[in-house]
Amino acid sequence: MFDHILVPVDGSNDGWVALEQAVEVAREEGSTIQALFVADSRIIEAPYWTAAPVDDPLPGGDAEQTEVALTIGQMISDFGDKVLVEAERRCQEAGVSCKVEYRVGAVVNEILDASEHADLVVIGRYGQGAAWAGPNFGSVFEAVVRHAKAPVLAAQAEVRSLLKILVAYDGSPRAMEALRIGANFAKSHDRELVVLVVNEGHPEMQDVFARLKDWLARHDVAAKTLFEEGSPAETILRVEREEACSLIVMGAYGHSRFLQIFFGSTVDEVVHQAITPVLVCH
Repeated sequence: MFDHILVPVDGSNDGWVALEQAVEVAREEGSTIQALFVADSRIIEAPYWTAAPVDDPLPGGDAEQTEVALTIGQMISDFGDKVLVEAERRCQEAGVSCKVEYRVGAVVNEILDASEHADLVVIGRYGQGAAWAGPNFGSVFEAVVRHAKAPVLAAQAEVRSLLKILVAYDGSPRAMEALRIGANFAKSHDRELVVLVVNEGHPEMQDVFARLKDWLARHDVAAKTLFEEGSPAETILRVEREEACSLIVMGAYGHSRFLQIFFGSTVDEVVHQAITPVLVCH
């Protein structure tokens, strides 16, 4: 199911946790990991722009500043090479196939481009200075979770064995994709599966729950099914703790994208507050 796993690495602790979490999945799936280091072109190119005279439309004319830019670029390149060597070493020690790639560009764009060829992206919540800035503000992590073409596994602060899976299901197409992925992983690797439907005061959710149970029966999937009243994010996080789940699987932004831009979403809240990894399915 996850033959090709993309892991952005930047030398940060959370990046290494993401790699180790990817290794946990790769061992079971027989996957190949692609460790990707992206050198931020804005940092490398900054001296060119700061060197330009105010009335000079073409930056980069100052030889000294050009040399600074080249030096910064070489330092980042050397650091990136060391990070990728370490990533490859960790994968080899774990017995997992690994490919490494170094890119220069806009970090988010390069990761999203690479995600188009991946079956799964595993990413740490914080990188080198790239903290989650809240549901309405940007970061590399948030942009990847929102926009990657492949499912994204948001790793936690420590590696978790994915022994019990919680799928949050609301009947939307992306929630169905989450259900398929969660059910297939649980069935293939003999994991416990809990599927949760949260009713926030909508009568049609009873029908959603009935269709869910029918789907599980037709596909011969053993699961504990829960129908809970309350706020979706709060209920998912509560069930995560009460059921001692080690992975949450949910669909990405299944409802109004316009409202999510201004007010956040269930996905944002769960990814931000969960104590376990969260797999966001696109």
